[in-house]
Amino acid sequence: MTKSITILGCGISGLSCGVKLQEAGFTDVRIISRTLPPNTTSDVAGGLWFPYKAEPIHRILGWSRSTFQEMMRLRGQAEAGITMTRFFQLHPKPVSGEAWWSSAVEVYRPLGEREIMAEFPNIAEGQFPSGFYAEVPIAEPHKHLPFLMNQFRERGGVIEIGDVKSLSEISHKSRIIVNCTGLEAKKLVGDAELFPIRGQIVVVKNPGINRSITIEADDDGDHSEHATYTIARSEDVILGGVAMTDSWETSIDEATVSGIIARCSAIEPSLKTPQILQHKAGLRPGRTEIRLESEQLSDTCTVIHNYGHGGSGYTVNWGCAEEIVSLARAAS
Repeated sequence: MTKSITILGCGISGLSCGVKLQEAGFTDVRIISRTLPPNTTSDVAGGLWFPYKAEPIHRILGWSRSTFQEMMRLRGQAEAGITMTRFFQLHPKPVSGEAWWSSAVEVYRPLGEREIMAEFPNIAEGQFPSGFYAEVPIAEPHKHLPFLMNQFRERGGVIEIGDVKSLSEISHKSRIIVNCTGLEAKKLVGDAELFPIRGQIVVVKNPGINRSITIEADDDGDHSEHATYTIARSEDVILGGVAMTDSWETSIDEATVSGIIARCSAIEPSLKTPQILQHKAGLRPGRTEIRLESEQLSDTCTVIHNYGHGGSGYTVNWGCAEEIVSLARAAS
């Protein structure tokens, strides 16, 4: 296959699509992006496999399963930067049934309060009566994104810095355009359904933690903007966070930092006086639903949209990329 393909965006979605298209036999593939790693939104992410702030669930489950399997395969390459973590999802109210994402992972079980309190002896009785346990991969962005860039370039892919203002600018040079521009698609294609979900994290030195935690919001949404989670990576721990819908603010808020550390250390006492390595803030590309579909731009050019992944970029990227390959074949 020699059809010219241009991918817009060099975050986790754009790079995954580039690699998968090459693996499928497409040889003339380039990426154009305003920013490159380590300066993309994907670099701010924790990289944990966990479906978060994205819809629709029925499509996300399949994409998440495919991504889990691909991440497990890539684990065998040290340079890919993929590690495993013991993952605990804690609920402040009793929950019955399985987690909707449970069938996508290999190791999973529901948790009762007795097991939760045994694992976290400092929490109060009745604080978290139920939860879920799984073993999931983490793609550490500072290692994983450069790894994908190298894979893409080694297969003949070209990465360019550029600011594409409209798809028509490049449609005459490309048989297929893959739009992985995230929140920038709001202006690029005039998508009114896109909205920012502000995130802020604290990166601290890992004191020896090998488990990651997320605390589910109450049904009334009390913690919807102040998400509490820890992501234990090989050398550091990500402490989060916030999920502020429709906020375009990317500066670091000091009061938010204090709140993050207080909430996380209430569950993980070893994080009470952490060695802070970095503060990060970014805007997740929220949308009513992930947009993954083809659109005929002209007689000679098809655009395939792939954006609006919310907080699930590292959870659905490979599954979405496989679907992009199918759509690209159909358009060739």
